[in-house]
Amino acid sequence: LVRRLPVIDDRLLEEGGVVAVVGRSGAGKTTAIAKLAASFAERHGAREVALVSTDGYRRHARGELLRYARIIGVPTHIATDPRGLGEVLDALGPRKLVLIDTAGRSRRDLRLAEQLTALAQHGERVRILLALAATSDLATLDDTVRMFARLKPGACVLTKVDEAESLGAALSTVIRYQLPIAHLS
Repeated sequence: LVRRLPVIDDRLLEEGGVVAVVGRSGAGKTTAIAKLAASFAERHGAREVALVSTDGYRRHARGELLRYARIIGVPTHIATDPRGLGEVLDALGPRKLVLIDTAGRSRRDLRLAEQLTALAQHGERVRILLALAATSDLATLDDTVRMFARLKPGACVLTKVDEAESLGAALSTVIRYQLPIAHLS
């Protein structure tokens, strides 16, 4: 299992970058982003971190990100379309770490294609991490990987590890798709 399990030594917390965390609704994206931002701010200072929300539909989701940002002491920006995201990323250029919190989507949500297109337009600038909830069943995890494959995520964040009864489905999924685990939440 150890030989087959794809894990990468992700340098995000040392080197920074621009990273979008994508995944289904309720997968733990916002919490994972908050934890990554807090760890980076602790090492490099809050002035080096910024958060971006691309969720223009759910005010509650933005509110959660804003609360985390206040606690950590980092700014939050809103970008609801591809052009707006580009402008925000240009303005945040000097920051070492920019974390993009995307709206959770299901396959049946018509706005999924819109979100994928917006992120794909910034493909060279934005690294994609796929949030996979360890509490999800195998079919849901499999569907999630296929749903976000167009973005070519370089790795995943296994979320809700502490809540999972078993890690079997999550580990089977990352092995099947050879999607390296970058972080646990």
